[in-house]
Amino acid sequence: MEGKRFYMQYVFMYKDEFPVPTMTNEKAMKELEDMDVREDDIFIVTYPKSGTHWMQEIVHLILVNGNAEMLTSKERRPVIELADVMGFDPDLVAAAGPVLREMKDTPSPRVLSSHVRYCLLPKQLQEKRPKLIYVYRHPKDVLISYYDFLLKMIKPEVKPAPFEEFFDDTVSGQFQYGTWFDHVLEYYNHKDDNNFFAVPFEDMKQDLHKVVQDVASFLGKSLDDATLQRVLEGASFEAMKKSFQKDHEKNVSEGKEVIKAHIFVRKGKVGQWKETFTPEQNKRFDILFRDKMKDCEWTRAYAPDSSKMEA
Repeated sequence: MEGKRFYMQYVFMYKDEFPVPTMTNEKAMKELEDMDVREDDIFIVTYPKSGTHWMQEIVHLILVNGNAEMLTSKERRPVIELADVMGFDPDLVAAAGPVLREMKDTPSPRVLSSHVRYCLLPKQLQEKRPKLIYVYRHPKDVLISYYDFLLKMIKPEVKPAPFEEFFDDTVSGQFQYGTWFDHVLEYYNHKDDNNFFAVPFEDMKQDLHKVVQDVASFLGKSLDDATLQRVLEGASFEAMKKSFQKDHEKNVSEGKEVIKAHIFVRKGKVGQWKETFTPEQNKRFDILFRDKMKDCEWTRAYAPDSSKMEA
């Protein structure tokens, strides 16, 4: 696109202030803010590429007592403000509409995933007080994973701009969903809400057993040993990859032009940013981190060595 940075063609500016993907539009975002919320809804919110679908699978497995065969592509949905289409074509997005429309009649409890800032979540959230689970991840790993995902979403005949341009657009807050810093801090302000549960992605990698138990407790579910084991098995990388691939093949057989579900499942390597970030990018990011996150207890483990502070 002449005169426009490559990745910005995939950004829609909502209310002239909030950058969101072009897989949504003004009407869909307004529907999100005005949607009817149920008291037993379960919202899962993340900055993109922070473990959204992994947590979504965990929650669903807990709700069905670990019986993975009960889950289908209807449960493994993209985030509710987006259209379930492969790519960023505005006509396809408008025709399909946001996923949240398809979930209006979904039986309770509904599991609703989103990437929006807290201020853009449904207005009824404050009144109905549904459960809200927030997953956050090392921001440098997020950028690498986000870039990899975006390349899979872009049409194969289109040559993308290099990572350097994506890095600049993202850390400056111009790209989809704004900066990781602002996103995390906005949810951090709600850490003491009684309907709120937050967990780092790295804990899910290191001790999934404990995370599953903690999530189940937050949801008011008690898991016996057998059920817990089924949930852990169903939430493994290998099991999720097979399940999502099966969902995709079913969609293809039914002629649906939807997102390839299996591209959401990656091993989520911790520390992968070290293979891509240049020294200059790393320095620039660390300066931003020190400035933005100095008062955030959640992210102390991500702080550059020279800026680690006492809790």
